[in-house]
Amino acid sequence: MRTKIKICGLTSPEEAAFLPPDQVDYAGMVLFCPKSRRNITIEKAREIMKALPPEIKKTAVTVSPTLEQVKLIEEAGFDALQIHGHLAEDISAEAGIPIIRAVNVKDRVPVMESYPRIFAYLFDAAAPGSGKSFDWSCLEQIPVEGRKFILAGGLHPCNVGEAIRQVHPWMVDVSSGVEYDDKKGKDPVKIQAFIEAVKEADEKSS
Repeated sequence: MRTKIKICGLTSPEEAAFLPPDQVDYAGMVLFCPKSRRNITIEKAREIMKALPPEIKKTAVTVSPTLEQVKLIEEAGFDALQIHGHLAEDISAEAGIPIIRAVNVKDRVPVMESYPRIFAYLFDAAAPGSGKSFDWSCLEQIPVEGRKFILAGGLHPCNVGEAIRQVHPWMVDVSSGVEYDDKKGKDPVKIQAFIEAVKEADEKSS
């Protein structure tokens, strides 16, 4: 089975053109998170979504969002809602799109939530967006209860193959690992290298 790919942290419509629809499954955009250097407005997100191929699912990446923010995200046309930080019960109950629950892995197995709207768990490093990875072996102890399992945190073209072989995630999520070294934005060469590394790992696993 092919490991799905999510390219996260898009900041411009130009970057949308870097994502081949037959190889990238999800695209992420950071919203309502001013501390993030990848944070964009809802208006900018709409522009990016128009530029993305319809086959690629659009994910809004948030930190402890309010119900009002979630409604704005839904109105913008996102397919999924990725939540870091606090997940309020009213959001879980009233969200109109599936939730990807982000879990920051520190030095121990995290406590998992099991709200009905959560369709996938995304395991990230202790500091999300830092580009740092974590000890993947701790994930072997985590029960995902039939939900999808997404691996993030410090992935890049050189280590994603090993991550797939070791953890066997449903999807891998990358942001800083496919960005330029000397300027802001996504690097199409690194994106393609990441895609090829995932493909190679899948072929070796089959």
